[in-house]
Amino acid sequence: MRKSPVSRLFALLMLPVLLTGCWDRVEIQDRLFVLAAGIDKNVQKEQKRSYYEFTAQLVEPRALSGKVSLPNVSPVWNPTSSGPSIFECIRLMATRVARQPYYEHLQAIIIGEELAKEGIDRSLDLFYRDHESRRKIKLIIAKGKAKEALYVKPRLMPLPGRYISKLTEEGESKTARLPATTSIGEFSRNFHNGENSILPAIRVEQNEVKMAGGAIMRGDRLIGWLSDHEIKTLRWINGTFSKGDEVIVKLTDADERPSFITMEVKGARSTVKTSVENGKPVITLLIRGEGNIAEDGFGNKPTMEKIKKKEEQINHALKQRVEKLIAMMQQKHGIDIFGFGEEFRRFQYAYWKAHKHEWDALFKEAEIRIDVQTFIRRYGQFK
Repeated sequence: MRKSPVSRLFALLMLPVLLTGCWDRVEIQDRLFVLAAGIDKNVQKEQKRSYYEFTAQLVEPRALSGKVSLPNVSPVWNPTSSGPSIFECIRLMATRVARQPYYEHLQAIIIGEELAKEGIDRSLDLFYRDHESRRKIKLIIAKGKAKEALYVKPRLMPLPGRYISKLTEEGESKTARLPATTSIGEFSRNFHNGENSILPAIRVEQNEVKMAGGAIMRGDRLIGWLSDHEIKTLRWINGTFSKGDEVIVKLTDADERPSFITMEVKGARSTVKTSVENGKPVITLLIRGEGNIAEDGFGNKPTMEKIKKKEEQINHALKQRVEKLIAMMQQKHGIDIFGFGEEFRRFQYAYWKAHKHEWDALFKEAEIRIDVQTFIRRYGQFK
């Protein structure tokens, strides 16, 4: 069967469409990957038009593989530009960089302390919208200037951006000293839903980046800090205390000698029950945990009586920590970082609907009942 001239002409016209799949291709050797970014407030008074100070950590593509040695070339470069918007900062940076910055490998955005106090949502707007930026980019608050963290030279990893990203992951999963990692997508959702956040905090000290607990965010503004130990208490409250983490409690023996006992946590959970009494919110917090004794500073041979006594002491110490943190948030900061408001939305919806816009004020006056029970499952060998 012979094809008509019209069919042949149509096929010829369609061929170019099938051949244009790589029209906007950029070769990998022409790219510079942006691994991390730091955003600070520009505090130079003479530059009134420049509000942001944007630092990008540009990485030589061959350095990402870790297989190619570049003895005469630094694997990273941290150019900084200033401008009234992040978009203009990036455009100004392009006048200094010979290759095209590529943001699809961006792992972390670090916000400086001064900018965080004024609000961070506007500075993240470009990354929310840009098709090259992933919504899973980690969001971190720095004590001091953000760009200082990008100039640290890690001893075991050549790329500071990757080192900082890995540090926050390890801090969350292995030590419970950092809050759960928050992406820019999660932060945007929480902020626009009217929720408060706790973001991972870091600080630069002696050419090292160190975990520094959490940044307390009222909406998108930094209002205070939580220490790493307060973060551990927070994770007991919200039920995210990881298996393998530890609880260290200072105790005294019968002779009033001080020492420490360490329990390695093997399981933990928390339950929140909500009610309304006399028009005021009442929260009952039940915390349950179990673990093994990893280290006993007293070195005594265990007995059932001594084990029960240590359980009571651990319970008492944990309850005191929980009470102290909740009291601090109620009296000093006046915001709910524990997710209690969400529990009222789920289980006391009529009350929540009527009072959701004044929840932080109600939280300050809420009655919170706390019950902590931990159990020692294994004491280990005693020789």
